[in-house]
Amino acid sequence: MSAIDRTAIGRLAALPLATVLLTSCGAEGGAVGAVATGHFSARHHFPVLRIAWCGESPPARIDVVSDEHHWRLTAKTDFPGDEVEVDLSAPGEDWDITDGSGAAAYRVVPGSPSTEYTLGVTSVAGVENEDEAGEEYDIASLRFDTETLAAEDGLYMGTHRSDEGTVVRADDFPPEC
Repeated sequence: MSAIDRTAIGRLAALPLATVLLTSCGAEGGAVGAVATGHFSARHHFPVLRIAWCGESPPARIDVVSDEHHWRLTAKTDFPGDEVEVDLSAPGEDWDITDGSGAAAYRVVPGSPSTEYTLGVTSVAGVENEDEAGEEYDIASLRFDTETLAAEDGLYMGTHRSDEGTVVRADDFPPEC
């Protein structure tokens, strides 16, 4: 057996171990819940989000996208634990906000109550492996409009499996991993 063959066999043998290590550090799904207040004023501003993740990789990015708008919130910190709350209308110092072209944005405001938005949450591992993974939002995603949030009471929740919103009680969030 030549030296080249031995080198190739060593690399191939290490591949499963590397895959297991990368997978164990990544996000293993999660959920995002938009607080639905049941109050008419919720039509005019974005909600507070509750984000819960499984695994060891916290949220690194939140995208809020519609046909007319695109905002990206990029985390400036690693969040401890497995849950974080983010007010989309005023996300605070832990997040940088940019628009679809990458320019700094200072306000995130819905266009109209009926505009449908897709909200996607990506983990640190998801951002680092974005080109390889092919799965854009590895923690959770949710399609919503602010009219629905004004009509419901509880959390309008989406998961890593589906962006279809489901209303749950605040006490029932987060779902089990």
